Amino acid sequence: MSRFQKYFGKLQKKKASDIKVVALCVIAATTFWVLNALNKDNYSTVVNYPIEFQYNAEEYMAVKELPSEIKIEINGNGWDLFRKYFNFNVNPFAIELSNPDKQDYLLSSEYRRSLGEILAPTNLSAILTDTLKFDFDKIIESDLIVKIDTSTLELAPHHEYASEIIIDPISVHIKGPESKINALGDSLVIALNETGIQENFNQSAPIEMPEDLQPFIEFSPKNIQVTFEVVAFLEGNKRLKIREENFPKNVTLSRDVTSVLMNYRVDERKVSELRDLEFEGILNYRHRNKEDSTVTIEVLNLPNYIKSVEIEPNTFKLSYD
Repeated sequence: MSRFQKYFGKLQKKKASDIKVVALCVIAATTFWVLNALNKDNYSTVVNYPIEFQYNAEEYMAVKELPSEIKIEINGNGWDLFRKYFNFNVNPFAIELSNPDKQDYLLSSEYRRSLGEILAPTNLSAILTDTLKFDFDKIIESDLIVKIDTSTLELAPHHEYASEIIIDPISVHIKGPESKINALGDSLVIALNETGIQENFNQSAPIEMPEDLQPFIEFSPKNIQVTFEVVAFLEGNKRLKIREENFPKNVTLSRDVTSVLMNYRVDERKVSELRDLEFEGILNYRHRNKEDSTVTIEVLNLPNYIKSVEIEPNTFKLSYD
């Protein structure tokens, strides 16, 4: 059994050695054939040849992705075609644009001659990409007024703005292609997304361009400072004396009430001032509701720093003798 295994092992080694020899012969023959074939002339092939556009980048900007290659058919020596097909040491074909914003395409007939010259000694048989399309804009500069989207600011309950919203700086300087800048209009709206604000606000906020414009537009500054004051309105109440006006002698209130309770919210900065003020609840017969014979309490000359006023009781039934 062991002799058979030894013999079988030697046979496998010999077979593997023979396969390696055959493989090396095939590789050598193929390499010789390829090298010999590449030395011949009058081959034709289609290649994607790299191109680049040359223009004044200080004055113009492409607003769409530029073509990076053209498809051409070339004829010549095998080695030359091989090098161009795989772009080995091939310099892109430069296409010069003097006023790119005035024209958005280029016909192959306009650059065929200059392309043929740089391909030598390979011959240019045909340009299969008939038209090159591009889109350029002049670069301009402008200033945009910065505005805050107040819908993205949410004050805490019973709080109000106590000042204007101040933005510093009030404008942002932008630079980029004309069509993209025109798309912004004359202002730039910033969203802050702040909720539950109950104190004076003083924060730095980043300036963000719309996502589709970010690759094209340069701007400064990158941040603005936003400040405004916030005031809380505190709960309070006062007992008011009732004063009747313009009541005929035969008209009285259906119930005997001499005062009412006024509930309100007051600007926290004015609490001390409010303590010194006195108010009356006025029942003016001339302002009665004739349909149901009721009259409603009125409180005159309330200062503007009092909000959410409610009177208890608010309405009184009239009684006629």
